[in-house]
Amino acid sequence: MLLELIELSKSFKSSAEQVRAVDGISLTVDAGEFLAIKGPSGCGKSTLLLMVGGLLSPDSGRVLIEGTNPYELSNDERARFRSTHIGFVFQQFHLVPYFNVLDNVLTPALATRFPQAKEHATELISHFGLEHRLHHTPAELSTGEKQRVALARALFHQPKVLLADEPTGNLDSENSEIVLDALSQFAKNGGCVLMVTHDDQAVKSAQKVLGIKEGRLTPSEEAETLMTS
Repeated sequence: MLLELIELSKSFKSSAEQVRAVDGISLTVDAGEFLAIKGPSGCGKSTLLLMVGGLLSPDSGRVLIEGTNPYELSNDERARFRSTHIGFVFQQFHLVPYFNVLDNVLTPALATRFPQAKEHATELISHFGLEHRLHHTPAELSTGEKQRVALARALFHQPKVLLADEPTGNLDSENSEIVLDALSQFAKNGGCVLMVTHDDQAVKSAQKVLGIKEGRLTPSEEAETLMTS
């Protein structure tokens, strides 16, 4: 099993009460699988993704990626594990504003050695139709172009797991299709994709859809009800 979550939970203190953002979630995503979790804002889906990605420690439960729990590693080991096993695509892109497109895609190479890094980054940039933007900074790019740069960066290290948090949230239909096609292709090539979204169209690209409400997963047939309730 490529990705396994076991009874994952996380709570935050809000005013005078404790809010459980993620409540005992268990799931598996195998190689070649594209799973979408659909739900409205504030339902815990982004918190879940941060824990899966090794960026937010759970209160309880386990995250296993190829059998390794990143939270049992030292901080340095976890950072290295993240850079080689996990790719992230966020709604807000998180590009370095003073880096050009090439340097942004190359940022994962700062943590680990990667043979022919520049050539590999250039190939990814060309794959997403941005070879003419190679030396442009994020301020000079359209919203869709920024997300394509972020996607190229996420794929740079050929990760095992791709995590996507509202990847089409700021995009038009054309760029949404480019991003979703890339996620689908990543799964077809043997990776696994876990996407969280509220986008009705985006979930159609996934092989399986689950809902999430009050930090708990719900069956796929309830996902539509959650969005309209």
